[in-house]
Amino acid sequence: MAFKDESKPSGPVTLANGATVAVDRDLCIGCGACTAVAPKTFGLDSEGKSTILASADEDAKETIVSAKNGCPVGAISASE
Repeated sequence: MAFKDESKPSGPVTLANGATVAVDRDLCIGCGACTAVAPKTFGLDSEGKSTILASADEDAKETIVSAKNGCPVGAISASE
């Protein structure tokens, strides 16, 4: 799995569309809702925590915001 920023797999990172995305690893429960909604942006690492993938620039900003809104614990932040 390739991360958008290898030194910060859960962000924050700025995408080509101008959105800034981050996952709070302390809040993330690894339910995978984000990966279902935005599979090009989010993946789960070996600890079951959400990460931001190298392919994140391929998802629309609206898709990423939908994934943020669908996180049951509010672990994802994404500028709109």
